[in-house]
Amino acid sequence: MIKQTILATIAIALLSAHEPGSFRITGKISGQVEGKKVYLKYADIPSRTILDSAVIRDGKFTFSGNAATPRFYSLVFKNEEVTNRALQDRVINLFATNNDNIAIAAEYDSLKKEIDLYSGGGTSLAARVSGSAGNDLFLQYYRQKNVFDEETDSYFDGYIAYLNPGKGKEKGPREIGMDLCRKMDAVEKKRKTFMNDFVLNNKPSEVLAFIALQAAEQRSINTGEIDRLMRHFEDAPEKGPLTKYFLEKAESNKQAAIGSTVLDFTLQDTTGAQHRLKDYIGKGKYVLFEFWASWCGPCRADIPHLREVYALYNKKGFEIVSISMDDDKEKWLKAINEEKMKWTQLSDLKAFDSELAKAYRIRGIPSCLLFDPQGKLVTRNMRGSWMDAALIDMYGDIFPKH
Repeated sequence: MIKQTILATIAIALLSAHEPGSFRITGKISGQVEGKKVYLKYADIPSRTILDSAVIRDGKFTFSGNAATPRFYSLVFKNEEVTNRALQDRVINLFATNNDNIAIAAEYDSLKKEIDLYSGGGTSLAARVSGSAGNDLFLQYYRQKNVFDEETDSYFDGYIAYLNPGKGKEKGPREIGMDLCRKMDAVEKKRKTFMNDFVLNNKPSEVLAFIALQAAEQRSINTGEIDRLMRHFEDAPEKGPLTKYFLEKAESNKQAAIGSTVLDFTLQDTTGAQHRLKDYIGKGKYVLFEFWASWCGPCRADIPHLREVYALYNKKGFEIVSISMDDDKEKWLKAINEEKMKWTQLSDLKAFDSELAKAYRIRGIPSCLLFDPQGKLVTRNMRGSWMDAALIDMYGDIFPKH
């Protein structure tokens, strides 16, 4: 009997152990998950590689892997339902490194979908994750950041309702939209301060480098703030893949951050003539680079607003340069004519493969960059009511009163 007990104990130990130096992830998921596939892949440095997969049995799954330094992983629960919507798989993202023995418990329907975390760097906070010190640090950061994100989302929902009041209803006064945008900007400022301070007040590590990259990609980050983030990692005793990736990306992000000068790209106008972007900037006027495309519904829906502000404020010195993300010249020219866009029109007809779009991190449209009279980038957010508020601040309020 004693011998049998010893053998049973050894067997249990062997089943629960994992290879020395590796990490182990054990999950317990409730809900309609039996037989569902779950995939393990990286969620930090962009990669399509699937590292491993498992089938959920009795609500359980297990992964093991090797990570000499902390890496941010994604557990992707494959959605089997028929849908015409993209990115509907549910996910749990977490940090793991060798010798971590990670336990996860979650209710399937509480998990975020990929579309909810499309911008990257987040996770499903409803999942309970233990066994990773690196992930604990990340969650300390992400829970607080998420508070700011949710506050912004609530104002943004109100802003969308303002822009689209419903059939037969008139949009409210311009001041309502501008007030909501100012509130979102105030939250953005607090979030930026928190993110930057979190990095600067913690010891450099691979987890912190991942967080630092999120900070360096903020829409309102300026060149000096990126420099401070980068200096924080200069004396790190060891620079793993995430630290190296952060330093590389932060350096390129700086060229498109607030306070930067215009990048030297050449595009063609509607006649095929070539123009340098630098030729439009730094001549004593505010200049808006407006990224759009003929196929972009939201872009074209906003063009009447661009026509309005151009008619009002161009005489005050406000210039617009529209840069198309089209790759079909005929469709581009047709849309310009249909929309009666009387200001400068440029494109390289390479859509999102354009080096300009990549350099300025234009990942979605419509997008806008505003340069001041001295040629410095002053905002990456000048659309809709944000544009109205900025124009009033720059030139005074000459909008018609209703």
